[in-house]
Amino acid sequence: TSISGSTCSSIIISQKRLISINLGDSRCILGKYNSEFNIWSYINLTRDHKPNLEEEKDRIIKKGGKICKGKDEFGNSFGVLRIWQKEEGGIGLALTRSFGDEILSKYGIICEPEIKEYYLSNDDKFIIIATDGLWEYISSKECIDIVKKFFLKSDIKEAGNYLYKEASKRWITQQDVVDDITIILIFFD
Repeated sequence: TSISGSTCSSIIISQKRLISINLGDSRCILGKYNSEFNIWSYINLTRDHKPNLEEEKDRIIKKGGKICKGKDEFGNSFGVLRIWQKEEGGIGLALTRSFGDEILSKYGIICEPEIKEYYLSNDDKFIIIATDGLWEYISSKECIDIVKKFFLKSDIKEAGNYLYKEASKRWITQQDVVDDITIILIFFD
């Protein structure tokens, strides 16, 4: 746990009340359908804890962390913004909250989750909870557009399979590797 950690995205549903709990860059979204206007939409039930969020950035800087992209052997920047130790080298983390990552906790990485409350309505059709392996190359909107087709056929298994295969394909196309892709789908009656 000194140089590795984990994210967490969870929900609790009790009757019509939904509580989302999030830590890191896993994400939970809600697919909605307005039958009156025949419109699909979504709500991000969580937000990604990344160094581009002002309050996250401020905490990291105040604790002495450094935020920048990685550098190759020639000093050229690459990749996404990461949190680094002030001194050269070391570990770079692309999220601002996690379980573990003890070394970077000295520089503002925290394990405090963000908790939100939402009340479900008849327009709410499904929930997608997934790690950043899904969200890196597939946006929340695109996920809704993909899953709604399977929701209309009541095929939750194929919705998950399709998302996984599509995310894997995009990872290989972009980076020649595949990050962890964990997906949980919930369809409402």
